Amino acid sequence: MKKSLPILALAFAFSAGPVLAADPDFAKDIAPILEASCVKCHNSTKSKGKLNMETKEAAMKGGKEHADKFIIAGKPDDSMMIKSILLPEDDEEAMPPKDKAPRPDAAKIALLKAWIAAGAKWPDGVKLKVPAADAK
Repeated sequence: MKKSLPILALAFAFSAGPVLAADPDFAKDIAPILEASCVKCHNSTKSKGKLNMETKEAAMKGGKEHADKFIIAGKPDDSMMIKSILLPEDDEEAMPPKDKAPRPDAAKIALLKAWIAAGAKWPDGVKLKVPAADAK
């Protein structure tokens, strides 16, 4: 019986599924994506669709449309931010527009979805940077 114990433990370890990675880090993983692809057009001086994404409070509030559904903590597939990023590039509702900012690639979209799924944690007091050329 003692010899089968390690085999059982090994079988259990492999059947338990993959180990989950840590939640995305806002400063390291999420802020750079939002700054590169969103804040250029959605900031305190230029808020397309009345959406400002510079601060946690403003981003969670949403814009003039889908205000309470822009970022839904725990529900990435219901969040308008994810839905608009996943639209085909030629869709007029697709974000960001192809001529305004780089669209996040699949890896960055996966990070955004993981961040929202983990609760969309955004440290208090953190303000995203508007690209220098667009800060006017």
